[in-house]
Amino acid sequence: MPSKIYLGLLALLSLNASAQQLTLSIAEDIALQRDPSATLYRAQQTSFKAQAVSQSQLADPMIKLGLANVPIDSFSLSDDPMTQFSLGLSQQFSRGDTLELNAKGFALQTQQSIHLAENRQLELKLQIRELWFDIRFTRMAQEILIKNQDLFRQNVTNLYRQFELGYKQNQDLIKAELELAKFDDKISAFAQQEQALRGQLVSWVGPQAFVDLDSQLPEWSQSREYAQQAQVQHYPLLANHPQILAAQQAIDVAKNTIATANESYKPAFKVELGYGHRESMDMSTGSNRSDLLSGFVTMNVPLFTSNRQDQVVIAATQGKGIKQAEKDLLLIKFNGILNGAIANFSNTQARMQRYQDTLLVQAKLNSAAVMQGYQANTNDFEQVIKALMDEQALELEYHQLHFQGLKTLARVRYFQAL
Repeated sequence: MPSKIYLGLLALLSLNASAQQLTLSIAEDIALQRDPSATLYRAQQTSFKAQAVSQSQLADPMIKLGLANVPIDSFSLSDDPMTQFSLGLSQQFSRGDTLELNAKGFALQTQQSIHLAENRQLELKLQIRELWFDIRFTRMAQEILIKNQDLFRQNVTNLYRQFELGYKQNQDLIKAELELAKFDDKISAFAQQEQALRGQLVSWVGPQAFVDLDSQLPEWSQSREYAQQAQVQHYPLLANHPQILAAQQAIDVAKNTIATANESYKPAFKVELGYGHRESMDMSTGSNRSDLLSGFVTMNVPLFTSNRQDQVVIAATQGKGIKQAEKDLLLIKFNGILNGAIANFSNTQARMQRYQDTLLVQAKLNSAAVMQGYQANTNDFEQVIKALMDEQALELEYHQLHFQGLKTLARVRYFQAL
């Protein structure tokens, strides 16, 4: 009873959200709009773009103010001709193309973040699709059980009439009532599964998770056609997958890091300009002494590179090798998972065809034959129950296979980036 009350409250809440059925595409759109990771990736991309600008600029110039060559015996600013007020300006220049490479590195990371955001969208769509199909199956299973329960209840009613007329035994009636009670438990079990699944879905689509789901199922002809090709090498397809593209961007970032490391073999420069004003007088002429102007170029010369620059290049090169290996491993992993998904889809389709052509047909014929035999007193009621339950189990299994095939096809679409 508490679970029914809970479901009723949830249903009332859902009425305020939407009076229409929830389609799969709408559920996907709502989930993508509500996904917090979208904000995360946008902030990350904005951060990388800002760093690309800031890290490609020259260092701030330095200004120097002071006094030079002040005699300590008198501290006079006009006695000694070398005493001067100094004003200096210096600018540091980075090694080679380091600044341009810094900007390129952050631009590559921005693009990598874009691909990771796209992959996140595909993962979320896959999650929503799988939840949607699971809910649809549990809902359909309840409908099948309720339909069969009504039919079985009619049989129980007929048994009551025949029992009152003395045609059937009391034992048959007890078995029929027991089996009828089992329907309620089976329906409750599927209702519990549906409630749990909708509880997961509500995290992504809000109260609309509790409205009726659209009965229309997707065709996904493009994915079906690809699965039916039964290929085993999917590398051309996977090369355009966002997660693989992000892995390639990681390799490009590593290449850029190597280029930046190679710039460390080049010298760094610092340019300084100085101006000195003198207060002292020329004793021979009585005029002010000339002010002084000076300039310097300081160069950092990387002469001993074995323990610094060489090691940085080695580390950067190994980093690229690591990223390349990670991409190769990811391609192999994706290829294997996609092969498994295609094989599962193919086997599921074959099993569904077997159910349609043989199992369901024979189950219906068997149920009809056993029922006729029972009415003719050649079969007992246990055989009737078994035949009906076998037919029901096969029907549920068939629909479970159908939705399992759709979930597998959804995984194929993930690798197709659809």
